[in-house]
Amino acid sequence: MGFDRCGVSNRMGGRIVSGPHIGKWVAGKIKGVYHEGDTAIGLVKDGKIIAGVLYENWNGRSIMAHMGIEGRLTPAFIGAVFDYAYNVCNVDKVILPVGSTNAKSIKLVENMGFAEEGRIADASPEGDIVIYTLKKADCRFLGDRYGKKFSTAAARSA
Repeated sequence: MGFDRCGVSNRMGGRIVSGPHIGKWVAGKIKGVYHEGDTAIGLVKDGKIIAGVLYENWNGRSIMAHMGIEGRLTPAFIGAVFDYAYNVCNVDKVILPVGSTNAKSIKLVENMGFAEEGRIADASPEGDIVIYTLKKADCRFLGDRYGKKFSTAAARSA
C-alpha cells in the first residue's frame, strides 16, 4: 500500500508527505521499528517533521497505526491520515496501540473517536499497552470538514 498524495501543501502551514523518513521518525518516537514496505504519512512544517502516522499489518480488513506528534495537527493532515486508512487501504477498522502511562496520547486518540477495545498487561516498559480501535462508520474525519480540506489541498498541489 503506497500513499499517492505525496507533497500536498495546505494553507494551515504544513506539507503532507510520505516516505521511509517519516516511518523512521515515527518509529523513533514510539520506540518501535520501521520495516521496508510500511507506509507513513507525515506533516512537515518549516522543514521539520512535526507529526507522522506509521501504518503496518494491513490485512484487508484492518490496519495497525502508530502516531508521533511534536506540533499542531492540521485538518488536512487529519483528513489524509484517515483517508489513507479507510479509502486507500479500504479497511473497516484502524487499530492503534498506546502505552497506558501516555496520558497525552490517550486523550488525543479518545478525542479522535478511538475506543479502548483491549489491554495487554505489562507489555510496555512503563505498564500496559491499551488497544484502541476506530471503525470507518464511526470516523468523523471522512466528512466535509476534514476530507474537503484534504481534497482541496491535494488539488492545489496537482
